[in-house]
Parts: sequence; C-alpha cells; structure tokens
Amino acid sequence: MDADVQERAHVGRLSWARVHRWLSVVLVVPLAVWSITGLVFHLKPGWARAYDQLAIERPTTLHPASLAPPPADVQSLELFDTVLGPLYRIDGARLVDARTGQPRVLSPDDARALAADAVARSSHAYGAAGAVTSDDATVHIAYGSGVRVDVSRADARISQRGSDTDRIDWLYRIHYLQWTGNRTLDRVIAVAGLVLIWMVFVPGLVLFVRRLRAAE
Repeated sequence: MDADVQERAHVGRLSWARVHRWLSVVLVVPLAVWSITGLVFHLKPGWARAYDQLAIERPTTLHPASLAPPPADVQSLELFDTVLGPLYRIDGARLVDARTGQPRVLSPDDARALAADAVARSSHAYGAAGAVTSDDATVHIAYGSGVRVDVSRADARISQRGSDTDRIDWLYRIHYLQWTGNRTLDRVIAVAGLVLIWMVFVPGLVLFVRRLRAAE
C-alpha cells in the first residue's frame, strides 16, 4: 500500500513538473520581451530627443498698454508672445491677434515661422526645413533630420514626431502586449499573459511545497 501511494505521489510530482516545465517554455517569449523593453524604458536612451517639447512661446515681456482687450464671454484665456507677435488663445481652441483683437487662423507661412523659431530654440538638431504641406487643421513641416513638425492652424499648438518617436512607441506597444492593433484582441492577449504567469506560478508553488514536505 505504501509503495502504491509513493508511486502515485511520484507520478503526481512528474505531472506537475511537466506542466510547470512546458508552461515556463511558453512564458519565455513574453518574459524576454518584458525584460528587454523594461530595461530600455529604465535607461531611456534617446528619450529626450524623441519627445522634445517644442514651444512657440517666446521668453519676452508683453506690455498690456500695447494689447487689444480680449473678446468678451471668454471661459479661458492664454496670452503669449511669439515670433508672429502676441496672441490670445481663447478657450484653448482659437487664436486672436493680441494687437488688433482680430481672429487669426495661421497660414502655412505663419506655421513655418513658428516652427523655425521653436526649432531654433530647441537643444536638439533638426536640420534644414524642407517640404511644407497643410490641410484645414494642420501645417506639416518636414526637417532634414527626418522629423516632422506639426502646427495647428486654429490654436498654434506645436508637436514633433520622428522615426525615433515611432520606434519608442512601438516598444511601448510590444511591452504592454498591444501586438495586433485591435484593442479587443490585445486585451485578450494581455489577460492570457497574466493567466499564463499564474499557471506557471501555481505548479511551481505546488512542487516547492511537496519538496518541503518530502524533506521533513
């Protein structure tokens, strides 16, 4: 009887060990991905360049006496100086010339001037300005370094994006198991990854406890 019990216990340990071993093999891939991308996120090589925060606001002093009054019935108001002159940003969505009080929508030339000024004051090299394209909402300026600077025509907000930004964003998607681009499917993959971790953890814990008992 004792031999039979010991045999069944031995078979049980082998079964748990086999499950633990094969699940661990499957888990190697996401663990390798998480460890490598996690190390990159910790070191952040090239982060400052990839996420350079361009600013059109110039560090100058504005004199209220030279400014037109802002429009009435304004919920929020930002006053800032630029290479184009002082501007009001009204309710975060539209521009008014602070000298004339007239609404302003940026032209491609206006946007290019703002981008050139912001890039010149950046600590990173952008190269020479190249092609300028625009639509109703945004002006896009290509630079020699491969970076594209976007300027909103309505509110003068500015941003930049290059291949380094795309590469880092891709690493974030890989790290967080956003592998397909389909939000629903990516959530399933993320949940499956978490379940797999627990499926490896539980057999490992069982084997550990059994070895402790066997050693007593």
